[in-house]
Amino acid sequence: MPEARVTVRVGDNRQSVTIEMGPVEGPSAAIALDLEQLTKVINSLGQARTQMVEGQRVEPLEGTKVKTIANPKWYIQEAPIDGSLLAFSHPAYGPMAFAIPRDEAAKIVGILTSHLSLPVCRQEKPN
Repeated sequence: MPEARVTVRVGDNRQSVTIEMGPVEGPSAAIALDLEQLTKVINSLGQARTQMVEGQRVEPLEGTKVKTIANPKWYIQEAPIDGSLLAFSHPAYGPMAFAIPRDEAAKIVGILTSHLSLPVCRQEKPN
């Protein structure tokens, strides 16, 4: 597949974004989107990515560098799977929720409980 060039520019008023795409060596096309349209594109790309990785082995997260969102808005409720629904407001993707089975929720509670017993330390940057 040929290499592509993608440029994203947020408008000065922060009410729109212009996405320009094309081959590295050739003409490109631009499209302007408002926040709702951009969110739909992001969701569509996420669905496409989901299909592309379906059936692939999911690597463990331990030891992996992850992009951290500091102090997100969150919400927890019972999930219909005999577990918990953990929702976050992600600045890049909007609201996201995870249905966590009861046994995994218990592990999370245990880990968070042990973290609360540690002395408070201030890191310069989250992981």
